Amino acid sequence: MIVRRCAQDHDVVLHKNTKPNMVKVIKMVDGSYVTIQYPNSKDYFLMVDGEITRKSDSFKTIENAYVAACADKHSNGHGRIDYITHKIINNQVVDR
Repeated sequence: MIVRRCAQDHDVVLHKNTKPNMVKVIKMVDGSYVTIQYPNSKDYFLMVDGEITRKSDSFKTIENAYVAACADKHSNGHGRIDYITHKIINNQVVDR
């Protein structure tokens, strides 16, 4: 399940691992298709450019890794989710 997706349309996606070991074919931003296999452990994982780069049981840890991956792609990220200043539309964080 997708929790967060890059608001600037880069291939940086934070997933909740709801179905361990599931194999899924996903369409990338550039139109190509990639087959991924969900990890058999850990509650969350981070995909960058079609590859799983980080896994964690802690949402705070994986979200910090997500923010760092977004910072590598662009300089104007939203950072961690703050429900007072942000809202989520289609798994993308936007300012209120």
